[in-house]
Amino acid sequence: DEQLPLLRKVAGWLRPGGWFLGTTGHRAWTGVDEDWLGGGTPMWWSHADVATNRRWITQAGLVVEQEEFVPEGENGHALFWARRR
Repeated sequence: DEQLPLLRKVAGWLRPGGWFLGTTGHRAWTGVDEDWLGGGTPMWWSHADVATNRRWITQAGLVVEQEEFVPEGENGHALFWARRR
């Protein structure tokens, strides 16, 4: 519930034509990595899928110029390049 309002704030910080570069989850997932980065510390994650993130980015007033899948293990992330209108 907080992602879209946050993206709208970020878009407001950019000048018209200014760039936003963001990495998001590629598929929706909520869970815990009990040994995040091998440091023995648990890390809690919750993220939407790539289509939802793309929709939020555009609803925030940004135009997605490029999108790329970044593999990691058996899953990956979405990397978005977007500009403020």
